[in-house]
This record gives sequence, structure tokens and C-alpha cells, in this order.
Amino acid sequence: MNNATGTATDAAPGATVEGSLPADAHFTHEDRNALAERNLHLVDHVVHQLAAGFPRHVDRDELRGAGAAGLVDAAHRFDPDTGVPFARYASIRIRGAVLDATRTRDWATRRLRRDLRAIEHATSDLEDRLRRTPDDAEVAAELGVEAATVRERRAAALTSTLLTLDRPVGEQHGDTDSLGDRIVEEDQTWLPEANFEHQELVGTLRTAIAHLPELPRRVLVEHHFEGRLLRDIADDLSVTEARASQLRHEALHALQAYFGTAFDGVPEVPSSAPGKRRRTAYVAEVSAASTWHAHEQATATPSGTATPADADAGRPVEIGA
Repeated sequence: MNNATGTATDAAPGATVEGSLPADAHFTHEDRNALAERNLHLVDHVVHQLAAGFPRHVDRDELRGAGAAGLVDAAHRFDPDTGVPFARYASIRIRGAVLDATRTRDWATRRLRRDLRAIEHATSDLEDRLRRTPDDAEVAAELGVEAATVRERRAAALTSTLLTLDRPVGEQHGDTDSLGDRIVEEDQTWLPEANFEHQELVGTLRTAIAHLPELPRRVLVEHHFEGRLLRDIADDLSVTEARASQLRHEALHALQAYFGTAFDGVPEVPSSAPGKRRRTAYVAEVSAASTWHAHEQATATPSGTATPADADAGRPVEIGA
């Protein structure tokens, strides 16, 4: 017969301790797992008690996960011969596991947490006395510090608060959106669709540049990608600055004509721009050679160094005036 403390000193062989484990002390791994499963309710009980003292942003599911790990650990460490009931022992282990988990996720120092509690207590006391919400100056006077110090401590608390992006917001109003749905990602490299579109655009541009004739391509790359002045480029090519400008416009109009066939919203090349027939031939050649493989290869090529060979192209089409 079990005594009041839950020990099994008088138990017959094969009897159970705490209604869970055999009394012969030969506990198998399966026995202890079953013990944990039968006491899962302890996790919810402990988490419910502790959660009342945690901020709302603390994820309750994470607390339950930590508590469940503590329960399993308790089941595998439990020794009935100590005379401690399993429920009491497991509750202590679950509580410790939950508290440890919250400390590891808390970026705020103990001193900061202590200062915040002091601010909360002072604010509460002033609200009772003043019958209104006190301002920072009144809270600072109550604590004997500067108002700037109160603001700094509150700001430090905000920057040390971790939020889960999966946490629903506005649940009380029936809003099921998560925090992640409300935050706009500004870095396009983290957005697969935007990143894919950007890579295709870059690959298309480099493929198109690679098909330009040598002189227009050189002027375009050196002026727009390397930042050189047209007069310096003209000197290197032994042409006038006006001719270098003409070559630049030829290249830009050719690219504009091709991009107008590949993307929506691209303005048409002015009808007065020279070289219409040759631009048409250029667009046809680039379109024939422009594939995703070519774009991918061109995207991996350093800016300004793409060549027709890099884009699986043949001889570029002349697009002069």
C-alpha cells in the first residue's frame, strides 16, 4: 500500500508508483515516456501560472514547448524512492525549463528589467494618487532621476523586445493577419519573386548590351557604367564628342527598342530616330538569342564586361544611322 507521500515501500512487485511507474525500479525508456504523456496537463498548468507575469509578446506556444521538454526530462530523472510525488517534482522541472527558455530569449539585462519594474511601480502609484496617467517628468521625480533617464530606459526595453513574425495581431477585432504580414520587406533579395524579376532584368540588359556593335557598346558602358565623360571617350576613339554622343544615342535607342518588346510600359523609340531598319534587325537577333539560360549567364558576368559570346550570341548587328 502506498503511503501519503507517494512512496512504494510496501508495494507489491509489479505495482505502480504514482499510478505510472513499476515499483521494482526497473523503469524502461517506454515507461518514462508514458509517464510524461500521462502528465502533459502539468505543462499547461505551469505555463498558465507563469504566463500571467510575462509580457503579451511572449509566445505561449514556445513556453509550452520548453515546458514539455522539462516534463520529459523530469520523467527520465524521476526517482520514486525519494518520496516526492511526481506531479510536484515535474512541476518544478517544468517551471525551471520555462524560465530558462525565457531568459535565453530575453535580450534585456537584469538591471534593465529591474529599472523597468521600478518605472512600472512608480507609474502605478502615481496613477492611484493623481487619478490620471503621469508624464515622464512626474515618474522621474518619483524615482529621483532625470526624465531623460526614464525615456532612455523605456527605449532600451523596446529595442530588447523580441517578437515572433507568426504572432497574430488584432485578434480582438477578428483580424487574423500575422505580424509578418504587416511588415514590408525592403530588401528585395529576401523576396523570391522580386529577386527573380530583378535577376531577369539584369540578365536581359546585359544580354542586350552584349549584342550591341563594338563602338556603341563601348560608349554606353564607359559612359553609363564607368562614369567617364563623353569627351574623354571621344578622345580615346579619335572621334568628335558629337560622334560619341551619337553612338551613345544609337545604343540607347537599340536597347529601348528591344526592351519595348520584352517588357510592358517601355516608351517607343521616337520615329525620327535614325537607324530604324537596323534596330529592327538588332531586336530580332537579340530576341532569338535571348533565353533564360543566356540571361542567367549574363547575370553572373561582371557589369560592363558582357560579350556576345557570353550571351550565346553570334556576330552583333550594325545599327548605325
